[in-house]
Amino acid sequence: HISTDNMMVTAFLLLISIALNLPSATAFAAARPSSSTRAVISERLSYAPAGGSWKRNARTAPSIQLFDQPPSQSESASMTSNAFDQITTGIGKTASTVVSVSFFILLAYQRDAVILTLWLGSILNAVFSKVAKKVLNHERPAELQNSDKVKLKPSDGGMPSSHAMSLSFIGTSILGGVVPAEYSLIAGLTMASYSAIALRYRVRDHLHTKLQVAVGFVLGVGNALAWLKFGIGSSEQGPVLSWVQDYFVSAETGLFPYSALAVPVVVGILVVGSVERRIALWATNRRKKN
Repeated sequence: HISTDNMMVTAFLLLISIALNLPSATAFAAARPSSSTRAVISERLSYAPAGGSWKRNARTAPSIQLFDQPPSQSESASMTSNAFDQITTGIGKTASTVVSVSFFILLAYQRDAVILTLWLGSILNAVFSKVAKKVLNHERPAELQNSDKVKLKPSDGGMPSSHAMSLSFIGTSILGGVVPAEYSLIAGLTMASYSAIALRYRVRDHLHTKLQVAVGFVLGVGNALAWLKFGIGSSEQGPVLSWVQDYFVSAETGLFPYSALAVPVVVGILVVGSVERRIALWATNRRKKN
């Protein structure tokens, strides 16, 4: 018997597959007869004159064309590419918000020591990415400054990509610490596909180089594996998980109170919300005006 969860996940993946391969509206418009074509159809389907023969008209009248010529292979490929670019832009621009809100919902729903420990790890991973950028001071692609697609241009370095580090850390840690084993393959493919599209946007719009994204992704996965082994623990309970259980989780219920969710909200805004980037941009603009 197929469980309801499996059916929902399968349907979700099917919808993603359809969305990624759905042609744009112009493809459907191309299949619809134009006004001139419909006029020709109407004229050619009129009755033969009195005394005439259908056989004679069939020889003299040109063939009836019911539809406009379908788009060529190159046009179809272009429409599919444009549709995928629109999906990439939508996912890429909203990835930080979607992932942060999803993690918070999972944190509020589960409220146990494991998910709280994973959240602590994700914050440390984000802080590490920002420190690494300052230390390495690796420039972002030069094309970024001339791009009109990115309104709020980052002023910090690009190595490693903090988005890649966060996406890979959260995906790996959630797979290893929360998702049941029977759903790990489907969940892993879904999160990997989502991350790949989001990071493609970062490279396409010159926010990062491919190397910066690749390094960030590898670091995020490595940090997550280390946190799962030493923070959560494999054969026995890890020290961070024990500390969280002792000081932040109720011994009776095994949960932390809803009121404590205010802390992740504030910390998330400060760390993930790029507050320091916005302050730096505001200070730069202020200096220019003065």
